[in-house]
Amino acid sequence: MAERDPMTATTLTEVLRRRTALDPTRPYFHLYGETVTYGRLWEQSARYAGALRAAGVNRGDKVALIYPTCAEFFATFLGALRVGAVPVPLYPTLGVEATANILNDSESVAVATIGWFRKSVDESLMSAPGVRAVLEPPDLETGVAVQPLPEASAEDIAFIQYTSGSTGRPRGVVLTHANVVSTCHVMAEAAGITSDDRVVSWLPLYHDMGLIGCAFTPPLVGTPIWLLPPDLRNPRQWLELITEVRATFTVSPDFGYRNCVRNVRDASGIDLTSLRSALSGAEPVRLSTIEGFEQHFGLKHVIVPCYGLAEATLAVAIWPIGVPVRTDPTGRFVSVGQPCRGVSVRIAPPREDTPEDTTNTSGATHHLGQATHDSILALPPMSTGEICVKSPGVMRGYYNDPDATARVLTVDGWLRTGDLGFVDAEGFLYISGRLKDVMILGGANVVPSDIEDVVDEVPGIRYSAAVGIESERTGTQRLHVVAEVRDETAAPDVYRELVAEVVRRVQRHGGHRPARVLLVRAGTIPKTSSGKIQRSRLAAMVEGGELKERLVHLAGD
Repeated sequence: MAERDPMTATTLTEVLRRRTALDPTRPYFHLYGETVTYGRLWEQSARYAGALRAAGVNRGDKVALIYPTCAEFFATFLGALRVGAVPVPLYPTLGVEATANILNDSESVAVATIGWFRKSVDESLMSAPGVRAVLEPPDLETGVAVQPLPEASAEDIAFIQYTSGSTGRPRGVVLTHANVVSTCHVMAEAAGITSDDRVVSWLPLYHDMGLIGCAFTPPLVGTPIWLLPPDLRNPRQWLELITEVRATFTVSPDFGYRNCVRNVRDASGIDLTSLRSALSGAEPVRLSTIEGFEQHFGLKHVIVPCYGLAEATLAVAIWPIGVPVRTDPTGRFVSVGQPCRGVSVRIAPPREDTPEDTTNTSGATHHLGQATHDSILALPPMSTGEICVKSPGVMRGYYNDPDATARVLTVDGWLRTGDLGFVDAEGFLYISGRLKDVMILGGANVVPSDIEDVVDEVPGIRYSAAVGIESERTGTQRLHVVAEVRDETAAPDVYRELVAEVVRRVQRHGGHRPARVLLVRAGTIPKTSSGKIQRSRLAAMVEGGELKERLVHLAGD
C-alpha cells in the first residue's frame, strides 16, 4: 500500500495522482460556492496538459500563470507539471513593465491567464518576445489528453516562485519537488492536520504561504480547503466562512488579524471556537495583535506565530499548537518557535560586519556553543545576527542568477536569509528585523529602490527616498515617500499635481499607494559619505517630525 499512499510520494504530481486514485470524489477545495474534487481536477488538468503540449510547451519550458484565485489556476499548474513544464505563478496585479521583466527573466514560453487580465498581459508581451503563446481557459479546456506524459523526479523543478523584490529586484526561487513535498510534510506535521480538519484561506495562490502552506499541504492527508479571494474588502467574510464551515485551521499575516479587531467590532454571529490554530507569519508577529484578536473573539492560545521564506520553501519555525506564546525578556519580540523537524537554524554575524566567508581563523565554527566545521559562525544565545537556515526545503538557487545565489547560499548548504533575529537558551527563535531596509506593506516585501526608481522619473522630482513607517493602527508598515523637488518656489497647485502624479505612478507600478508624500527641499534626504540613503535615519526623521522645517508640501493622512 505504500506505493499508493500520498504521504510516501516524492513529487507534487504523484501526491495528487495518489490522492485522486484513493478517493476521486473527495473535495479538494471549495471556491465561489463550487466544490472541486480530486477526480475532477485530475481530469481537467489532463486536458490542460494536452492544450499546453499542442501550444508547443515541452518538458522544461516555463509557463507563467497570471490568475486570480480560481479553479483554473490549479488545473493549469497541475497540467503544466503533467506535461513536464515548470509553472511560474505571478502576481496578477503587477505592472506591465514588472510583468515583462519576470517573463523575460524566467524565459517563459507561454502565459496562461484569464479574460480580465488579458489586456495587461498583451501589453507586457510587447517587451517579452520569448513568449510564444497566450492561453485562456477556453483554449485550455479544449485540449485533448496526450500520452505518455513524462514522469517527474524528486529533483526536477516543481515551480519557480518569484520574490517581491526583497533583494533589489524580483528573483526566481527555484524549488524542486523534493523541496516542496518535504516542506508540505513539515507543515502537516507541525499543524497536526488530518482529513477531519477544515482549512479556510484568503491568501493569494501566487504567494508561497497561500500556495504551499494552504493549497499543497492538505492533499497529503486529504484535508478540504475553503478559498476566498485575496482582495478581501471586509474581513468579516473570512470570519463568517470559518464560522459556517467550522474551520479548524487558517493562516494570515499579522495585519489580517489586526484588521479583524479593528473592522469587525460587532462579533455577533461569529464563532471561531472551532479553530485549533491560526498561523501568523509573513511579517512581524505582534503580541498586541495576538492578545487583541483572541480577547475580541473569545479564544485562547489559537494564534500560532511562525517564520519562513520563499528561499526555504516556506516553513522554518512554527510555534507549538495550543501552547501559550512567549516573548523575549524585553517583551518586544514574540518567539516563532523552535526550528521545524529537519531544519537547522544558526544566528551568524551580519554580513555588513563580517566577510562573506564567516569561517574563523581556526577553521572551526560554533552552533550554540558547540564546535562544528562548516561555513557559518554561530553567535551564542540571545545575540542578534543574521538568521541562517539549512533544511530539505532550501532552494536550489535563483533562476539564471549564480551571483545572487552565491551571495545567499554557502557551499555547504546554508541559506543566509537577510533577516535579523536571535535564539534563546532553549533554541526558540525570535525575529527582530531585516538586514536590508525592506519595507513590509500589507504582508508583501517591497524594496525602497523599486519605489524610488519610479518617483525619480516624475518631472519636477530631483531625488526621492521611500521608507516604511510602522503603524499601530493598521498593524503593518505604511509607505512614506520623501521627494526633493526641483523648484522650491512653485505654487501650491503645482505641488498638489506633483503629489498626485507620484501617487499614480507608484500605485500603478507595484500596487502600493503611499500613505504620505512629503515634498522637501534639496539636500534633505540623509546620505552616507559614499552617497547611500540612510533610510533608518530618514524614517526616524519622519516619525519625529524633524522634516517640518524642510517641507514645501505634505500630502496624506
